[in-house]
Amino acid sequence: MNESAIKYKVNTQGAQRFTMYLFIITTSMIFAGFTSAFLVRKGVGGAWASFHIPSVFNISTLLIILSSVFLQSAHIANKKHHKFMTSVSLFLTLVLGLMFCVFQFIGWSDLNNEGVYLSFNPNPAGPYFLVITFIHALHVIGALVFLAIAFVQSLNQLKGADSNTVLQNLESTDKGILSIRTDLLTLFWHFMGALWIYLYIFLTLNLSK
Repeated sequence: MNESAIKYKVNTQGAQRFTMYLFIITTSMIFAGFTSAFLVRKGVGGAWASFHIPSVFNISTLLIILSSVFLQSAHIANKKHHKFMTSVSLFLTLVLGLMFCVFQFIGWSDLNNEGVYLSFNPNPAGPYFLVITFIHALHVIGALVFLAIAFVQSLNQLKGADSNTVLQNLESTDKGILSIRTDLLTLFWHFMGALWIYLYIFLTLNLSK
């Protein structure tokens, strides 16, 4: 790889990481706004009432934590050029991410059965919980799309169809477009996991009976 190509890839990665950081900051501000509005509305009182948060959300929390562990494992495996473990770890991350979304849906269904609806009447606390968790899930689903692409390309690498690694060492000068994308995916996925833990603790402390 010539020097100009190396500089291009390094500059591209730096620009995209900067953009990702801006996106993470923006997303953080959005959810900070949601939680602030939640506290303000709770302080007003009125028809606001706490409700039981289904225990299934404990499972989804565990799932997203485990998914971050396996995605980090994929990153480490790739650094060591363990192609098979990279693919396996990406696959497990994808499965756990999908299961997280499924269990979120189950939790919403349980709330619906308990009379918690996406309506401010009779209890305005319900819509806040549902909207906040649903928007978070949408972000996770978006990340899952890119995770699926990374997994497919890791299979191509495993078969020898792609000479680029999926999650290359960030200090390596041989950075492909795929390695840049998956680096950003790892960063964003860890952020979404941390964000969910914060949201779940916040909602549990402010809603549970």
